[in-house]
Amino acid sequence: MKLLVFLGLLALACANDIDWSTVKSRELVVQNGKSRIHSRIVGGQEASPNVFPYQAGLIVVTPTQNYFCGGVLISANYVLTAAHCLDGVTQVEVRLGAHYINVNEFTQQRFTSYEFEQHPEWNIETLGYDFGLVRLPTPATINAYVQPVALPTWSQIDTTFTGETATLTGWGITSDAGTVLSETLNYLEATIISNLACNIGYLGVIQPSQICTAGDGYTGACTGDSGGAVVNTNRTLVGVMSFALSYSCEAGWPSGHARVTVALPWLNEASDAQINP
Repeated sequence: MKLLVFLGLLALACANDIDWSTVKSRELVVQNGKSRIHSRIVGGQEASPNVFPYQAGLIVVTPTQNYFCGGVLISANYVLTAAHCLDGVTQVEVRLGAHYINVNEFTQQRFTSYEFEQHPEWNIETLGYDFGLVRLPTPATINAYVQPVALPTWSQIDTTFTGETATLTGWGITSDAGTVLSETLNYLEATIISNLACNIGYLGVIQPSQICTAGDGYTGACTGDSGGAVVNTNRTLVGVMSFALSYSCEAGWPSGHARVTVALPWLNEASDAQINP
């Protein structure tokens, strides 16, 4: 079952003055006869400002187009995102401390980075290891509005988190009928399900390097939130939003994310993020 990257073709205006009606996210497509996969929050609600201080917004620039993705601050120097968000990228504008993503709020910190990398095992065909790192040119100022997320501990490296409640955050489109990104940060609570259960819906596509959340109540991820945070009730980052079924984002299908525990060895080497025993 071959998976291909599908790039949205509609450009942003420019990194510092964005017409959000033209924003498109990077999308992932699974060719299984009918299913297109991408990532946005559907069925969630607006977050209170700055209650998710680790969430980042990324404007990724390529030689021909610009795109929007989510990200997660994991230290003062690094933002974790999805690998597919960084394909062909020449620079990344990072926005931290944002609620209204298209407004330059006093809480925001903005950076333009030219240093980024994808996980060495990132696989476009399987969507495995969908992790990317963006290094900030100067450290972020850690305050009430901008804070790194907690990573899983080394002792949790084999933990599945199945049955736990997860919170997904992002600025993605909020319904099947939507055509533009959300102006405000939204969140959704969903139950983490086993990879076995997730594979029933995805016909065997799900890999050990992925983690899924249920689509109960016709909620889930769809376009615009790739790279965003999936945290458990302890505010530990367990996933990075990667894909969902797009023929209907409100069909109650599971959402797929990159499983953070498998990336701990790489993050330990490639970043300065703190990983506790």
